[in-house]
Amino acid sequence: MTRGVGSMQDTFEKVIKHDELFHEEVLPRLKKLEEVQEEFRVEIGKITASQTSLELTVMKDGQQTRDLLGRFVDHYFGTDDKKLVLKEKVTLKQLSLRAKIALGFIGVLGGSGGILAGVAAVIEILKN
Repeated sequence: MTRGVGSMQDTFEKVIKHDELFHEEVLPRLKKLEEVQEEFRVEIGKITASQTSLELTVMKDGQQTRDLLGRFVDHYFGTDDKKLVLKEKVTLKQLSLRAKIALGFIGVLGGSGGILAGVAAVIEILKN
């Protein structure tokens, strides 16, 4: 059989060379890429699990911090409320009868809670 340009023999030889090149060069590289890709998948899974764990830890710590600060604020303002009530009681006791009556009428004119203030003023007048 004569060899000419584009003969079947040339085509078969090219196919065989490409097949060898594919098996020797391309397939090993492809296998390495797939291995690296699998390693990345495993690492991404680990990172995702760590992130979830970290989120839970931060949420628990945040809740504990909020609880602690809530108790602190309640304690602090509870103490301040007691001081304010004591100051208010002392101030009302120190007021004269006229001042109490004046406060009562001002409260009546002031609107909400004014009726109660008026009743309180009348009670103060009747006490003395």
